[in-house]
Amino acid sequence: MVRFDTWNEKSIANLPDAGVPFGLSLAVTKVTDVGLKELRGLTNLQVLDLARTGVTDWGLKELAGLENLQYLELDGTRVTDTGLKELTGLKSLRSLNISGAQVTDAGLKELARHKCLQRLNLYNCKQVTDAGVKELAGLKNLQWLDLGHTKVTGAGLKELAGLKSLHLIKSQVTDAGLKDLTQLKSLETLFLIGTKVTDAGMKELGGCKNLQTLVLSENSRLTDFGMKELAGLKSLKDLDVGNTELTDAGLKELAGLKALQRLNLTETDVTDAGLKELARLKGLTYLGLYGTQVTDAGLKDVGGLQSLQSLNLGGTRVTDAGLKQLGGLNSLQVLHLRNTNVTNGGVVELGMALPGCRIYHRVK
Repeated sequence: MVRFDTWNEKSIANLPDAGVPFGLSLAVTKVTDVGLKELRGLTNLQVLDLARTGVTDWGLKELAGLENLQYLELDGTRVTDTGLKELTGLKSLRSLNISGAQVTDAGLKELARHKCLQRLNLYNCKQVTDAGVKELAGLKNLQWLDLGHTKVTGAGLKELAGLKSLHLIKSQVTDAGLKDLTQLKSLETLFLIGTKVTDAGMKELGGCKNLQTLVLSENSRLTDFGMKELAGLKSLKDLDVGNTELTDAGLKELAGLKALQRLNLTETDVTDAGLKELARLKGLTYLGLYGTQVTDAGLKDVGGLQSLQSLNLGGTRVTDAGLKQLGGLNSLQVLHLRNTNVTNGGVVELGMALPGCRIYHRVK
């Protein structure tokens, strides 16, 4: 990737020779529509980053001849539906980021022409609705889609059958909208941070048998009842239920997910009693317990998780005495102990037992 802090007509001389594929980053520069004229004829340009520049719809006309362009970053620009029409000639486009742009459902109709598109970022495109998502149904190669901070409720997502990764962070998605997700047989990654979904919606997610990563943090309506519905996701490797209403009872439901490698329980009501349920999760490499009710007593069970590489105990009630239970975690590489009652002396002692572990500690 060739990076320029400033861009003018002389910059073109510093680009690779014709016929040599390359990428160009002009992100966070003062480049304007006028400056994009210098890109005409660069048929060897495959990656172009114009993020957070002054580029507008008018400037996108200059990109029409970039027939081999595959990756285009336009996040944080003033691009609208009109500008998206100018991109229809980019037949090789595989990845497009227009997060934060002033595009609407009408603009997504224009994007539907890009049949090679595999990755589309519409994060914070606040005018996009379910109607716009339906316009994307013809993108059979689309695998990655971000609809965070949009008006999308989930209706129509079933038409995007090839999706492997779907981001719906702080969108308007509902339990009813999650029904469509069961039709996405290839879906492996799902982000549902800060949405309106409840325990009822978890029943729908239980049908997404190929899920490997599921992020449900900041959903205040999720309780132990919802966790029971996730027990059938046997392929799940990464689960984030931080800042939900999860308790020890819900953790018992999750303990049967034997494939889990990462589990985040931040700011939940999990206690020492719940940690006993984790003994079955022998493959855990990351465990997040920040802000939980865990004490020294619970660290005995944590100490049995021999595969742990990263552990967050920040904001818990653990002390130096509890740290002694962690001395046998020989695979541990990172340990967070900020905002605990652990002393510098306790950290030094544990560090001697685990010389390969980075310990982050700050006295309360």
